[in-house]
Amino acid sequence: MSGDLVYPDGAVRTTPLLGIPASGDSVTLADLLNADHLERAVLTTFVVDEPWLLAHFSPTTTLTLIANARATSDTTTQLSDKIVRVKPEFPKPHTQIVHSKLLLLLYAQSMRFVVCTGNLVEDDWTTMHNCVYVQDFPMDNTQVFPANEFSLALAYSLLDLSVPVDVVARLNHVDFARATDVHIVTSVPTGGDRQDAYMDKYGMLRLAKIINQLYGSKPTGDDFDPDTRLYCVGSSLGRLDYRWLRELYLCAHGINPRSMPKYVFDYSTPNDMVDIGIAFHTKAQVEACRYGDQCTQHIMTKRSVYEERDFPRDAMVRIEPLHRDTLVHVKAVVARVGVNQDEGWMYIGSHNCTKAAWGTLHGDEPPYFNNYEFGVVLSGVRFDKMDGTKGVRAVWKERPLELPFKIVWKPYFRDDEPYFGIY
Repeated sequence: MSGDLVYPDGAVRTTPLLGIPASGDSVTLADLLNADHLERAVLTTFVVDEPWLLAHFSPTTTLTLIANARATSDTTTQLSDKIVRVKPEFPKPHTQIVHSKLLLLLYAQSMRFVVCTGNLVEDDWTTMHNCVYVQDFPMDNTQVFPANEFSLALAYSLLDLSVPVDVVARLNHVDFARATDVHIVTSVPTGGDRQDAYMDKYGMLRLAKIINQLYGSKPTGDDFDPDTRLYCVGSSLGRLDYRWLRELYLCAHGINPRSMPKYVFDYSTPNDMVDIGIAFHTKAQVEACRYGDQCTQHIMTKRSVYEERDFPRDAMVRIEPLHRDTLVHVKAVVARVGVNQDEGWMYIGSHNCTKAAWGTLHGDEPPYFNNYEFGVVLSGVRFDKMDGTKGVRAVWKERPLELPFKIVWKPYFRDDEPYFGIY
């Protein structure tokens, strides 16, 4: 891509799996980079295997890398001096993490924006199904394009991650006019020098603002009329309870939970206000994975978490991978809205369905976030019923969204339990 826009209107693609023929809907990291023409790249990830990653780049490309941890200790390569390693602010460094998965690829005449669900390690691109959202934007260094909601959100998120200012300044020369029906959602760790007054711009409160803009405000209190079903796919399962699920569910209707009367949380029964399926791989699915131990290292929860009294076990649903005996590492929220459930929106990014990612509310205090996260909400998604199945197909901008899981609601069987990995 020396300047040609391959994905001008955005697209969702899946990562190919070893031993399974790649299709036109799958994309490798090398495909995304087009390394021969790449001048500079900003890469964010939870875990990185630097030798594997750097083998994909030309020696002329300057890299800005923001990673929480390295998967290997051997980082001696000919390109190691081309990496600018950035460490963002951690007010609580012993617990807070970088979990964002964003690739910003700068070429002479264009910029490629990539939101990933996988880490920058080989297994996430070969033995576990992930997906990416990718969109190309034209660049012209001779003029400054007007800012819009998308470009401002992207710039602020890069500054939050401590990306060098000269890189952020390049956004002034990118034409983001075609960033329609796509909305950025980020989270940042709470505390330190950050202004508490701005924490409502992140996580599920940011999601609430986006949905409010799309669908308008809904009545609160006794007049609240839920019309959304959420299917939340993730690869990490944290401490959950119905109070938090209610908060997330309200945000998915464009409502700030703090506007709801206190009795909604204190006295309503669990299913009164929550229509959420928490999709997570079962122990049996992981044990049957065709790639063995390579499948397990990024599927994480603890038995003690799942067995807590308040954990919403009856909200658990299965992930149905597109290919048998494979696993999905995607983080997504599928929202079907309305009586017919044939329209809605979809989130794709790094946010798992956890408090650490989407945030928690504590009375009148600022919300708390533990992680750096990054993702996008795609608005105007249509859900078409598929002939001969109980599932549906998600369509966005008149093209199917290529997802590595089936959109079907299958509750856990009586003997099912999630795979208990090790943090």
